[in-house]
Amino acid sequence: MSKPSKIQSTKLIVLVSLAVIVLITYFSFLPATKNGFINWDDNAYVFENSHLSKPFSEALPYFFGPHYFIGNYIPLTMLVYLLEYHAAGLNAYFFHLVNILIHLLNVVLVFWFIYEISGKKLVVAALVALFFGVHPMHVESVAWIAELKDVLYCFFFMAGLISYFHYLKKRKLIQAADVKIEIHKKDKLALKHYNLFFFPYAVLLLFTLSILSKPAAAAFPLVLLVLDYYMGRKMTSRLVWLEKFPFLIISILSGLITLHAQRADQLIHDYFTFSQRIVFASQSLLTYIGKLLLPIHQSIFYPYPISEGGHLPGGSYVAPLACLLLFYGIYLSMKYTRLIAFGFLFFFVNVILVLQLISVGDAVMADRYTYVSYMGLFYVLAMGADKLVTSKNQKLISIQPVIWVILALPVIWWIYQTYTRCQVWSNDDTVATDLLNKFPDSRIALNNKGFILFSQRKYEESTTLFAKAIQLKPDYTMAQINLMNSYMAMNNYSAAMLVADSAVKYSPNDVNVLNKKGNILFALQNYTAAIAMHQEVIRQKKDNIYGYIFLAECYYFMKDRANTLLTIEDGLRYFPDNYVLQNSKGYVLFEMHQYTRALGYFKESLRLKPDYSVASVNLSDCYRALNDSANSLK
Repeated sequence: MSKPSKIQSTKLIVLVSLAVIVLITYFSFLPATKNGFINWDDNAYVFENSHLSKPFSEALPYFFGPHYFIGNYIPLTMLVYLLEYHAAGLNAYFFHLVNILIHLLNVVLVFWFIYEISGKKLVVAALVALFFGVHPMHVESVAWIAELKDVLYCFFFMAGLISYFHYLKKRKLIQAADVKIEIHKKDKLALKHYNLFFFPYAVLLLFTLSILSKPAAAAFPLVLLVLDYYMGRKMTSRLVWLEKFPFLIISILSGLITLHAQRADQLIHDYFTFSQRIVFASQSLLTYIGKLLLPIHQSIFYPYPISEGGHLPGGSYVAPLACLLLFYGIYLSMKYTRLIAFGFLFFFVNVILVLQLISVGDAVMADRYTYVSYMGLFYVLAMGADKLVTSKNQKLISIQPVIWVILALPVIWWIYQTYTRCQVWSNDDTVATDLLNKFPDSRIALNNKGFILFSQRKYEESTTLFAKAIQLKPDYTMAQINLMNSYMAMNNYSAAMLVADSAVKYSPNDVNVLNKKGNILFALQNYTAAIAMHQEVIRQKKDNIYGYIFLAECYYFMKDRANTLLTIEDGLRYFPDNYVLQNSKGYVLFEMHQYTRALGYFKESLRLKPDYSVASVNLSDCYRALNDSANSLK
């Protein structure tokens, strides 16, 4: 057989293998296409994000400006959401499908990258791509619409790594002992010093796109150094470090922006001591490694393992010691091979920023943090498996069918786990129920399930869960507000007021608590006291929209039209595009028989929110008052 035909045959096998892996991955995530939006971050990013409905000329400057979404600066991800919205509206199927399609593209890129760095080992590339594609720990990144940022940043991240690898090949800077990399003879460039002409600009561009998709891409320059090590580059070389300088600058800038965004959204906490955070980081690191092989007890949320009194469980401090032994073992392996150190370091540098050494949010770990990082560990496993299944050793040849079965069984189980796990992300109720089943004593789990029961009008059951959450954390503001809402829905205003008084005691400057207490006072027709609450809200936070809405409502029921109008006008100075305030001003003018002026405000309210039925009815009544029967019927 001629050499060209062998090459064509190899390409065909590679393409067929990749196609099969992509199809298996698509099947594994198929249930996600039937899922809807959930109120856990999907609302902030998509279905309650008014900026998505704006024209591109208005939305793009906003997304790429100094604006954050849940502590993240992710303008490129928001651009993709914008494209999705303008293409399909709030069609959850389309949003889920885009996530899955990008994940499939990532499978292709992972295959390509591993195929290259392994010296074109098909078995290794296929195994890593398959592991990456179907692993249950990756469901969160793919089946959750809010994690578009995860699959998107991975796409540019992997494209950047592939581009960097080809840069190394072209520069003939690869000297790895572990793998044999083919370098064409025509590539004779071997520059010894830094040269701008040969700088990997494509890599820098792809990295920038990645970090604009998700700040987690800040680990990219560290991954490049890990790849340099694996490819046999001299780490003492000045060129190795000069190349990374622009990447490090972008990473640092992104990190500073992210810290600012997370502080602005009050996501950074100082609940724990440094020694406790070391324990959390060690436990999470070991748990991630354990879940790679045994992905069980998965959850959308993992609470901190803190016992009563704020103490750690007795055996917690074993985790840092175990991590030290693990690192020492990795260090010893470097005497014999670069493979293990490369795979572990690839995993470690991608996960270190989310090990809660700085406490961000209320979760100690998350499945989505393994999306890129697991690739390094997958690579070590696949390289080991490849040595076994391709060995010419007679003893190994005889058991190679058994080895294939051993490899197949966990993959089949992972596919099943992924398929069923996708269904957990179906809606708010399935997510909340799963979380409560996993962590029945978690205040977050109790509050979330309570909110679902409240939305289902199961108020008695919801109050039980909210009360239990508050027992666990007496200053848990969100559960306090939800408990007040439940009591109000049951017309039990005295119980709601007791909760409000307690909440104000713990959080005297929380505008949401003050507004809610004002609502309860309003329901009790104590308008004077309610006014004082909402005025305090506005005094503390002049741009709190609800303070103006509720305060205007109080004045209205006191028949104080002058102060009602003044409050609405104050609110409109901060929120000229608020459809509720526009309608409210129109209604007050309508009652004052200023119908022509009122028309303009009702129309503006409907322009801002075309499906706002209250403004639509008011507009019709206004036309009727003007004896405009034709328009009143529209």
